[in-house]
Parts: sequence; C-alpha cells; structure tokens
Amino acid sequence: EVIAFIEKGLGKTAMIENKPFHKADIKETSADISKAKSLLEWEPQTAPELGFQKTLEWYIENRSWLKQVQL
Repeated sequence: EVIAFIEKGLGKTAMIENKPFHKADIKETSADISKAKSLLEWEPQTAPELGFQKTLEWYIENRSWLKQVQL
C-alpha cells in the first residue's frame, strides 16, 4: 500500500525486485493507536493517502536541501 501511495503521488511506477524474506523481515504488522488515544487523547487528523501526498510534495519542494543531507 505504501508503494502504491508513492507511485500515485509521483505519477511513476516503482521498479520492484522481489527477493526472499530475510529472517529478520516483518511479514505483517498491525498498527494500534489505542494507547496513544487513551494516554494522550490523540486522534489522527490526516488520512494516510493525504499524509503521503503531503510528504512527497515536501520532499519535491526541498530537493536542494535534501542533497546536502549526509548519511
């Protein structure tokens, strides 16, 4: 789903090279925000698709800054 959001946002198709799962890979996960809701009284305000779109837009607008980031 994440790859589909990115593909849609960029208008491009990802080149995916499937490889065997590594023993440390997580095959699936279930996000649970119930603790954040109960302890912090927090609720998400942005749908995932809109959040990915906003993130992609930020990265596109800040490409020159990102080129300076060294890992």
